Amino acid sequence: MKSRLFGWLYLGCLAVWATASVAEPLAEARQDHLDDLQAHYRNALRGDQVVQLGTEADPFLGLRLQQRTATPQGGVLILHDQGHNPNWPVRVQQTRHFLPDKGWNTLSIALPTTTAPGRESDEFARRMMDRIALGQQRLNQEGLFNIVLISFGDGAYWAARYMAERLQPDDEIGYALLMIDANPDRTDLPGYIGALDLPVLDLVYSDTDWARDQARERQAEAARNKLPKYSLILDAPAYTGTNTDRPGRTVRRIWGWLKRNAAGKEGEINTQPTE
Repeated sequence: MKSRLFGWLYLGCLAVWATASVAEPLAEARQDHLDDLQAHYRNALRGDQVVQLGTEADPFLGLRLQQRTATPQGGVLILHDQGHNPNWPVRVQQTRHFLPDKGWNTLSIALPTTTAPGRESDEFARRMMDRIALGQQRLNQEGLFNIVLISFGDGAYWAARYMAERLQPDDEIGYALLMIDANPDRTDLPGYIGALDLPVLDLVYSDTDWARDQARERQAEAARNKLPKYSLILDAPAYTGTNTDRPGRTVRRIWGWLKRNAAGKEGEINTQPTE
């Protein structure tokens, strides 16, 4: 009995030692990977576009561009699809690049990856939404409080979930959500959409029956909750090409919708304590 207990204690100590010995190299590998990405983007883009966000335990990359007009509109936080990156061609790349021509600061952030969409741990979900929160805070620190989340694929699920779970009802003023080809396999997405009393554009290019059925489920959930600010557009698939010299069809649709539904207004923020 004593020898068996000793064996369990030994294995427990071995597990603790192994965890401690692996944690430091893993953190170093994560930082090395981030440094490599930053170096790549600084070489490929203007260096001032590249920012490091996050905490010491979970640093991540952001790509930012300042608006290029005399009439600033606000900030756009861009969330890419699962397995993509903050400068993924063509739609993510064009969105972050061309919206500054219409008065929007853009920040596209790197999201954590998962091998099991729909079966992520609570820790993964917390990490994902913390990154979105830090991206939003970065825009706020730049004086931007009219915030739009533009999200692609699986990023659309996390954007809607973040807004439903992290924003208080009073916080929804000044926020908007655009989803492009939201992942139809996230069958709990309609529930999050039904909780959002803010402007939402649900843009679907996919022509599969499953994707369109799920889009109509989201539309029905918005209708059941009497949310007139939700809008679904089922569009025919369109070839966007790789031309980065002019905005493609998706970006032009985003421009028009933002102008009608999320245009920024100048205002003063009361920072004095209230009674």
